[in-house]
Amino acid sequence: MTAIAWKETPPTWTALLDGQPVCALKGKDIGGWAASWLDGRLWAPPAHLPKATPQATRFFISLEEAKSAVEQTLNN
Repeated sequence: MTAIAWKETPPTWTALLDGQPVCALKGKDIGGWAASWLDGRLWAPPAHLPKATPQATRFFISLEEAKSAVEQTLNN
């Protein structure tokens, strides 16, 4: 498992991998969180849109869901 640290600078959480920022989670005014890769990674297209182009940013309903997705991606 990869050791991922989280740094909070409201309204942003940053995932740190070996001390380097790799993903930023930003709270949205409309609710939810946008997760943006900072290291050139891309989120896979959603299952319901398999032909969509991978994107650098993905929307999540909750902070916990976003953190979990980032950690899972970094551990694969």
